[in-house]
Amino acid sequence: MADHEYTVVGHSRSKIGMYIASVAGVISGGLTILVGLAATYLSSLQVNVPDVILWPITGAFVFSVLFMIFNKFIWRISRLRGFVGVPNFEGRWLIHGRSYDAKNNPKYQWDGFLEITQCYEKITVHLQTEQSTSKSISAAVINEGRTGFRLIYSYRNQPDAGQKNLAAHLGHCDLLFDGDLLTAKGNYFSGGGRFTHGTMELTKAET
Repeated sequence: MADHEYTVVGHSRSKIGMYIASVAGVISGGLTILVGLAATYLSSLQVNVPDVILWPITGAFVFSVLFMIFNKFIWRISRLRGFVGVPNFEGRWLIHGRSYDAKNNPKYQWDGFLEITQCYEKITVHLQTEQSTSKSISAAVINEGRTGFRLIYSYRNQPDAGQKNLAAHLGHCDLLFDGDLLTAKGNYFSGGGRFTHGTMELTKAET
């Protein structure tokens, strides 16, 4: 599945980039000094040191390495959540859903699972039931304070082969996760091929 960018309301990724750039500048400067001293020492011993060895430790290179590490790993550290400002939804979530008709009368219940893959920059929400599969195409995150974290995303649904009563469609989902990111509740509605709406209750699966 292809990950896509997501918006975090009230969060500035450029500010995080500025902090990483500052750290990268300090590290690259320190490494340049150390390598320079080492090169000077080796030169005093009549050892020829090519200038090209200094190229890999430019600020841009160090920034790229630091951002890659931050994007994949560091942002996930729970103790840094207040500083980073991005909740970690990644993992498998068990779903119990209820579907309603246009008059809000219950139609049927269904179960499935939600698989979320996420890094600092990108996310994918993949929902699987016995009848169909859906994948997110856009997403946004809102910090609701003590209430928890809200994940809002649009998706494209594709019925499994042989499902004659289902049609491919687009939809929208609004999920509110608790502060511990262990449970969530939300609503969904769809259109463009299948007009339904309902509720979902999510529980984080044990890993």
